[in-house]
Amino acid sequence: MKHSHHTISSLELTFAMILSGTIGYFVISSGQVFWNVVFFRCAIGAMVLGGYAYFSGLIRAEFFQPRALLLIVLGGITLVGNWVLLFASFNYIPFSIATVAYHMQPLFLVLVSTLITREKPSISLLVWLALAFVGLVLIVELNPHELQELFIGDLNRTDSSALFGLLLALGAALLYTATTLITKKVSQVPSAFVALVQVIVGILMLLSFADFDNLPTQTSQWLDLLILGAILTGFMYIIMYDSFQKLPTSLIALLSFIYPITALFVDHFAFSTHISVTQILGVIMILIAVSAVKFHWRLPLSASKKSMREKKL
Repeated sequence: MKHSHHTISSLELTFAMILSGTIGYFVISSGQVFWNVVFFRCAIGAMVLGGYAYFSGLIRAEFFQPRALLLIVLGGITLVGNWVLLFASFNYIPFSIATVAYHMQPLFLVLVSTLITREKPSISLLVWLALAFVGLVLIVELNPHELQELFIGDLNRTDSSALFGLLLALGAALLYTATTLITKKVSQVPSAFVALVQVIVGILMLLSFADFDNLPTQTSQWLDLLILGAILTGFMYIIMYDSFQKLPTSLIALLSFIYPITALFVDHFAFSTHISVTQILGVIMILIAVSAVKFHWRLPLSASKKSMREKKL
């Protein structure tokens, strides 16, 4: 039964990451500033989650325990802050560089979890994480010359706006890491209730920043915001938080790399971008790393060390 629950949670997170990979398309298509995009994600998401929680009987007094509620609210602040910083970073650095910086998040997740539990990650896990990250770099096809031009510019001048954009994306990754770990701490609370409280926190945080004078003028743009709020926030966070509460941190970290893979193919089909052999290689590397952690593949080096320890005992 436990194995079955683990498999279902893995499928939930995989699907959630696939959905996450489509977010960029709807953000761009909506034509809205990042403050409005995040505000409407929260507002529409709150309506969907509120209706689901109410009719499912999930709004109960037992979930309003001070400690759990405080953690959920804190997770809401980090979640919304993560969205704001990530979308804001697109104004300062190319999407590809922001994507790589943001997807330092799986590495942050493992490292922070290690510090909290004081349990060293295995050599195999670190190798698979490194393989996935290299695969990510191949997918976004970072050009060293472009990086030099972006961050250095003239030989005697540093582009502070590019550095600021990079810091925004890294800050978003750290906040997302915090959100994931906080969500695991409230595993006794249904994921829909957790997500509902957090998007309500987001509404309160962003109400004064939203630009209501420049709302969408086309039906298609409102549809983009509706999809972002109802499906890519309401529905997605129910299944994603449910998986966060049940899966080990290492597997959550690796499955997070499915997000950029999906974004690559969405970009190809929506904007007719070319997918190169290098990018396909990156996809394969990430899928190998995810499979390795999912199915507990061990490297010969770590296996030999384990056998040596057993012999000493």
